[in-house]
Order: sequence, then structure tokens, then C-alpha cells
Amino acid sequence: MSLEVKTEAEYAEWRGCSVRTIQRERSQRIGPPFIKLGSKIYYRVAAIEKWLLSKEQPQVRGSIRA
Repeated sequence: MSLEVKTEAEYAEWRGCSVRTIQRERSQRIGPPFIKLGSKIYYRVAAIEKWLLSKEQPQVRGSIRA
């Protein structure tokens, strides 16, 4: 089991968004699973990867017109 973790600040930087965005997504339950130890929030790298893969969308091709 992988326990490589990122803090919420590290996760936000990696995603290229603000910590506030990460906090908002967490409160709306639309982000990856997290670990709370006291007042600190951590994200398992494996959980982030799994969550991102679940968000993957197939590329939709338009119809070709003659």
C-alpha cells in the first residue's frame, strides 16, 4: 500500500490552482479522498491518480460532412 502523501498546498500547486479551490472542492465532496490528522489535510498520491483517472473523458469526434 502506498502512503506517499501531499499536503493540500502541495496538491494545489501540483494542480495549478489555489488552496482555496482545493478546500472548496473538498467541502462540496467533488475532490479526491483525503486524510485529516488533527487540523492538517493530506492527499494520498495513489488516491489523486485514481480520482483523476475517474474524471477522464473520451475524445468525441464530430461527424464528417460531405
